[in-house]
Amino acid sequence: MKAVFYILFLIILYLFVLVPLSAQNPMGLYFMETIPQSQKLNPAFQPRANGFFSMPSVNVLMQSDMAFKDAFQDKGSEWVTPLSRRFDYSDLYQVIGKAANFNHYTEADLMGIGFRSGKDYFSFSVGLRNVLQTGLPADLFKITELGFPEDEQFDFSSLRIKQALYYQFAFGYSRQWNDQWTFGIKVKPLFGVFGGITDIDRFQLNTSHLQWDLLVSGQIHTSGPLDVEEGQPGDFPESIEMRDLSDDEVGDYFGGFNNFGLAFDLGAEYRPDSLWTFSVALNNLGSLKFKNDLNTLAFDGAYAFDGISVEGTDDDEIEQAFEDIGDSIKTVINYDVNHDKFRIPLSPEIYLGASYQWTPAVSFGLLSRSIFQKYNFRQDFCLSANLQPYSFVSFNLNYSKRIKGGSGLGMASSILFGPLQLFLAADYMPLRYAQVSFDDEEDSFPMAYRQKDLSFLFGLNFIFGRHGTRNKQPRSE
Repeated sequence: MKAVFYILFLIILYLFVLVPLSAQNPMGLYFMETIPQSQKLNPAFQPRANGFFSMPSVNVLMQSDMAFKDAFQDKGSEWVTPLSRRFDYSDLYQVIGKAANFNHYTEADLMGIGFRSGKDYFSFSVGLRNVLQTGLPADLFKITELGFPEDEQFDFSSLRIKQALYYQFAFGYSRQWNDQWTFGIKVKPLFGVFGGITDIDRFQLNTSHLQWDLLVSGQIHTSGPLDVEEGQPGDFPESIEMRDLSDDEVGDYFGGFNNFGLAFDLGAEYRPDSLWTFSVALNNLGSLKFKNDLNTLAFDGAYAFDGISVEGTDDDEIEQAFEDIGDSIKTVINYDVNHDKFRIPLSPEIYLGASYQWTPAVSFGLLSRSIFQKYNFRQDFCLSANLQPYSFVSFNLNYSKRIKGGSGLGMASSILFGPLQLFLAADYMPLRYAQVSFDDEEDSFPMAYRQKDLSFLFGLNFIFGRHGTRNKQPRSE
């Protein structure tokens, strides 16, 4: 039985920890006024260039509550798995808390433009976003630690999945109100392609020597090519299958603008003198409303059964036992299939920044980023140094730290080849590796064993009027 959940544990680890699939923008971008995409972090920012045209860019983020060293522990001569008697589960629970959270975010900006008009700066961009947020209950890992002992309570109510693929149109406006204050707003119409979210009120398993009690209540919402064949009222659906899409249907999904949403970014920048700058931004205030191709599975009820009885460790017997329980649950839990509209909220972010202009070419910055999610709050700090020795090149080097998370170096750079700008930025770059082997095996492999976060952004812009009209001393030529 433990082997089954251990395999599940490994699959989850591979998908959400070891594979850096996805992206928030790197924090080093916040202080790079030579890169127009810094407006993504604070809509009050006015890029140095008088105008720009952005070509496709890609931004990727991975965030995890667990690093490799948390899921597999170093015991000196070897690394041990969660099935080892030497594995310390208390260390794992201290790291993940109530739920182990994993975030994947990928964005592809297709195009964008921006220009200055006196004290005003206007911008527009369009892009495709994919967000996947997963929370795994801490009690899920108790199964690999304890199995299913008598008189134990397992609470899986913090299980959650939120996924949304959507288009984002962003209309930005920033105005330099006076010599000290600049304010900005970004209005972001959203159009969902696919989406899904869980809303679980209760998911509990209580064991005893007499019987096991399963208590469930919640809903699962989806919007996408999912065919659900309903059975009798109150019964589990006859079948749930992914639909094979024709070329025309694929075009309808990706070319339609049916699932509308709206979000806002708000920002302010304060310059008390020529040396100090303070700024604040509140981003992603909004949600997506899905109303097409809807399926909602609601479930509510309680089920008592004798527990899992398996003789030996035969995989087929274990699999059959779980299938029998699953079949029983389908008949005793009350289910309801409907097609209700639902919303997927975005994850709000707060940025607080301060920078000091040491010389015309060198500045230093401190940034705080707070991200709010259900059962999950993330707090990052970033200390950076910014260098622009010439007007055509600029660099950023930073160190970031997430509370109860990872830490590491980051960077950002911009190079101009005439009007063409190449830029890239990264946070939490993996710098520490270890040779990993299991069970005294001679073969080993390198692993970024502390890695919990990774963010990467790159793209191209056409820049016009790169010196701008900002009231700053000119850089060297």
